[in-house]
This record gives sequence, C-alpha cells and structure tokens, in this order.
Amino acid sequence: MDDKIRDMLSKIQWIGHDAIKINASKVIYFDPWKLPAGMGGDGDIVLVSHDHYDHLSIPDIRKALKKGGKAMVAECCRDKFPDADRFTLPYMKHRLDGVDIYVTAAYNIDKKFHPREKGYCGYIVDIDGVKIYHAGDTDAFPHMRDFECDIALLPVSGTYVMNPAEAVDAVNMLKPKLAIPIHWGDPDVVGTRADAEKFKALSPCEVVILEPVK
Repeated sequence: MDDKIRDMLSKIQWIGHDAIKINASKVIYFDPWKLPAGMGGDGDIVLVSHDHYDHLSIPDIRKALKKGGKAMVAECCRDKFPDADRFTLPYMKHRLDGVDIYVTAAYNIDKKFHPREKGYCGYIVDIDGVKIYHAGDTDAFPHMRDFECDIALLPVSGTYVMNPAEAVDAVNMLKPKLAIPIHWGDPDVVGTRADAEKFKALSPCEVVILEPVK
C-alpha cells in the first residue's frame, strides 16, 4: 500500500452497513444511516445510492450535513427527498463543492432487489488525488472493468448484493489498490464478519476490514 492510499485509509470511517464517512479535504458521507451520537454536522457532501430505507435516511442526511453542505441523491429518491440539492442518474459526471464525482450504475444480475431500470447508483469520488468507489447495492457487472478507482468499497453479504466470491470478481475487473468490505455487520440487515473475512481471504488485492464507529 503506497503512502497516499495509506493516508486516505486513515481518513475513512465505516459507520456500519453501507454508511461511510471520508474525513479528507472535504468531508463526504455515503448512505448515512444510524449515525452514532456525536457524529454529523460536518458533511460538505452527502451521496445517496438509492431509495431503500437503509440508504436513504433523511434524518441521518440532515444530521450529517453542515450548514451549506450539499446532498446528491439518485433520481429514484426524488419523491421521498424532494429537497435534495442535486439528483443524478448512473453514468453522469458532477462537480460538487470542488469534488469530481462520477456516478456508476448499481444493479443485480440474478436477483430481484435492485433492478437495473430503477437507476440505482454507485459513486466514484476523486478526493485529494485518490479515487474512491462506493459501489452501492450491486452485483459485479461487466462495465466495472471500465471504472478507475484506487480504493473500492464493495458489498459482500450476498442475498441482496454480491457475495464474497462475486466481490472478488468485481476486484478483478476494478483492479483497485485497496478494497474495503461493506454491507455487513448490521443486525437488521444481512451480512456478517465471516463474509468480510472470506472476501479478504479470496481477494487478489489488499483488503482492510474496518471496525464500525461507536
């Protein structure tokens, strides 16, 4: 792991499930949900992948944002969160508060929970010279080989998203320098540490399993 990736890793917090906070030159939250006491009020940008309750949590979005912070959400969230600052579809490019953001698709290949036509999203943010990919709720799909990222935040729980072996397929296409398993560890949703550990054991790239923020 080179120094730039190691430094960025030290700025990434896993809140639990799919929720991530990046404490870089801009503070970025992905899919904030169940924010612990004392966290929030500092978010420059909040990015939301889709409209399921464990991703689009409006109270947590509002808690995460600082005054003047911006929330960008998938277009499918518009009815539930019309006050968002920006809406997006997959494969759009944005610049938000000085941060370049590329929106990816996120969908199931052989499951019914996240159909491609819904327009669910993942995000690649370019922050401080590091490209971080939050995959959202998705399976591995062929277009991933066209994405550029240094750090990949990948779901590993199976059932609704990729299982550990399928997440390895994603790594083989993405070729990140570092992968971090997400979509596990919440008692209200599927996914256990065993899923994260299996992904780490199988992955061809370096994997770091983060501990949830308390």
